[in-house]
Amino acid sequence: MTKGKQSSKRARRRVEVRYGPDQPQFIGYSGNVSRSGIMVRAIRVFAPGTVLNLELKFPDGTFQVRGEVVWAREGPVQFLSTGRVGMGINFLQPSAEFLGYLERAGAPR
Repeated sequence: MTKGKQSSKRARRRVEVRYGPDQPQFIGYSGNVSRSGIMVRAIRVFAPGTVLNLELKFPDGTFQVRGEVVWAREGPVQFLSTGRVGMGINFLQPSAEFLGYLERAGAPR
């Protein structure tokens, strides 16, 4: 897969995302999500290739998953709502439970 290119369609969905290379200590919000990855709107971004531990807080469940940053853009907090600031993250070996939840929630493949 080409870096920075989504391998599947993504659904717009806003959930709280805690993330970090060791512990999920930083807070951001999803811009969109699919079974293959997520766009996280956040001021604190990590370089492409960084593996992060993520905690996604959906209305009816919280899931832990690991992911690799494929793109990152820094910028002022005013740009958060535009989607111009944040990271694109591909999930690494997401659990069947998590993938099933996303499918039931209507996330594209």
